[in-house]
Amino acid sequence: MSASVLLGGVGIASVWPEHEGWASLAASALITGVGLILLQYLPGISTYPLSLGWSETSRYYYGSLLFAKQIYGVSVPLSPLHPARYLLLAIPFAWGDLPLWGHRLWQVALWLGMSLIVSIALVKRVQIKGWFFRGLVMLWGALFLLQGPVYYHLLLCVVPIFLFFDVQKPVRSLVIVLLASFWAGLTRVNWFPVPGALAIFLWLLERPLGRQSIFKYLGWPVIYGIAGLIVAFIAQAFYVILSKQPAWMYHSTFTSDLLWYRLFPSPTYPVGIIRGIIWVSFPLGLLIGANFIRNFARINLWRWLGIAGILGIFLVGGFVVSVKIGGGSNIHNLDAFLVFLMTLGGYFAAGRIVADNEPFERLHPAPILLLIALLPVGWHMHFSHPMTLLDERIAWQDVSVIRQRAQEVAQQGGRVLFISQRHLLTFGMVTGVPLEPDYELLVLMEMAMANNPRYLERFYRDLEHQRFDLIIVGLPNTPIKDPTRDAFAEENNAWVERVVKPLLEHYRVALVLPSEVALMVPRTKDTEVIPPRSMGWADWVSVCGR
Repeated sequence: MSASVLLGGVGIASVWPEHEGWASLAASALITGVGLILLQYLPGISTYPLSLGWSETSRYYYGSLLFAKQIYGVSVPLSPLHPARYLLLAIPFAWGDLPLWGHRLWQVALWLGMSLIVSIALVKRVQIKGWFFRGLVMLWGALFLLQGPVYYHLLLCVVPIFLFFDVQKPVRSLVIVLLASFWAGLTRVNWFPVPGALAIFLWLLERPLGRQSIFKYLGWPVIYGIAGLIVAFIAQAFYVILSKQPAWMYHSTFTSDLLWYRLFPSPTYPVGIIRGIIWVSFPLGLLIGANFIRNFARINLWRWLGIAGILGIFLVGGFVVSVKIGGGSNIHNLDAFLVFLMTLGGYFAAGRIVADNEPFERLHPAPILLLIALLPVGWHMHFSHPMTLLDERIAWQDVSVIRQRAQEVAQQGGRVLFISQRHLLTFGMVTGVPLEPDYELLVLMEMAMANNPRYLERFYRDLEHQRFDLIIVGLPNTPIKDPTRDAFAEENNAWVERVVKPLLEHYRVALVLPSEVALMVPRTKDTEVIPPRSMGWADWVSVCGR
């Protein structure tokens, strides 16, 4: 890969010899990085009918709930998790009956497109000169954000701040902050303050203190921060009412365990959260440090303290969110910190900080800029891995079996619960089976990790009363894992103890399909399931009688 980057650099230098050698090499590396990203994301646009990962297709089910009446014939409460994400994923459902691969295409477009749009907005704001360098920074910014990765629905509240916030028009800017904060209120709690904080950050970078008092200088920033936070909480309260979910469903974040060991290398994330963020931040840190030292006296100390304080708050906050059970496998929960760090790096690289006395003196040593360009490429090269090839033929046969059995139960007046693979109802791969909206995989897992008594006790009552005549779920294994040896051990153990064991107490596995989807029936009823002979299922595993 390094040889191809070097050859590409030579080729770019021969076409545009007016640019320095480091810039040609950086361009070659960034183009290589884009290729790596495409290889990583494009296979996700698949026609494979079952979930590509543990919960991949659950996202599309939750996106469909805005159109539940048309799709399922009944109104369904909206998701209590990540509403902004599912509002974006709902958009393709407004276009008609798109197949599953069309929704996967839309999500890939969101991943790649939103990262690039934020990068373009930053380039426009800091006014990078020259089409060649603008292109470099745009590609770099997208690759930088995807290192987290920073989720696309979160980035939507960054774009309007970059594009429309103006320190010379504080009232108009307040409106922009409030709009962005309303969207932030539909994301997650640690992003509620981000639009207001980003506005304050830009104010500190672009507005000199001059001779005014610090209290007068901070007047509008304080308004941005407080007003934005208030609007974010109003947006959440509005959504809670709209979703028709009980308010306590939204509190799982505050009752989940914190696994502090994941800050350091562990089976869940061998790099470790702290080492990972140091790796990602190091080149930008060199650029920021060099410019800070050169321009320290040119900018008022209060402004430096505000800039450092905002970075520090989101760094510490990102660490706390990263160690919540369910996280810690990458640095995506340091997303806000990555956005602020990228912003500061862009301002330093472009020399766009407005100094208080002497003009800001920009430092951008070529070796540091080259390192900044190379590191995201190395990161994606190190952590990307090819998607496992899945057998569509077998998967479609499994879908056929699920359809046949679910329809048989529904025609006899029984109830069919899809804990997993619920998208089969969403996309019409299983028809004639009424939707049971409770206990979908993602929410059930969240409530298991949070040990939410209200939700779990209702789940246990329904299992005890055998409310469902057929349950579709992933293979219900029961091993307890060791956090010192196994990835996501605590998550596995919460699922086993709070979901699988209670499930097996009242239901038994009638059939395990080759795709590791299990069909479960009540223990008190006949569990014999005979696969169609025409399929030749030599590798079906029947575990009736467990």
